[in-house]
Amino acid sequence: MTEHPLTIENLMKITLDIQTVEPPVADRSSIPFVFIYGIGSAGITPFEKALYGKLAGDRVRLDLTAGTLCDYMGHLKLPLSKPSGILAPVSLEVTVVDVVRAQDQEVVKAMAAGGSCSDCGCGCGGH
Repeated sequence: MTEHPLTIENLMKITLDIQTVEPPVADRSSIPFVFIYGIGSAGITPFEKALYGKLAGDRVRLDLTAGTLCDYMGHLKLPLSKPSGILAPVSLEVTVVDVVRAQDQEVVKAMAAGGSCSDCGCGCGGH
């Protein structure tokens, strides 16, 4: 029996490779980003919706305009911003690197962390 590749859906552990497209930078090094899909207390973010149903190897380009980054990323903004330094509106190229079923303890740990922001002002309620 041939196994079908897993697609992004609720409670999947997602590994992404994120690159800044604009403004152009000399060093377009990629930023690895791993998260559990669909555990935010406010529901699925627009960022997660853009990834739904994607397979490893799929790419998505996101053009984020002024004032939309926080709403678009929701509870994932702070976990992405800290290691990447992405704070302002930007165009991103997101490549799905891996999609696996999250282990129960990974889901519980991520939910306990709340995926909440510290003080970004996004309104996620995690303060």
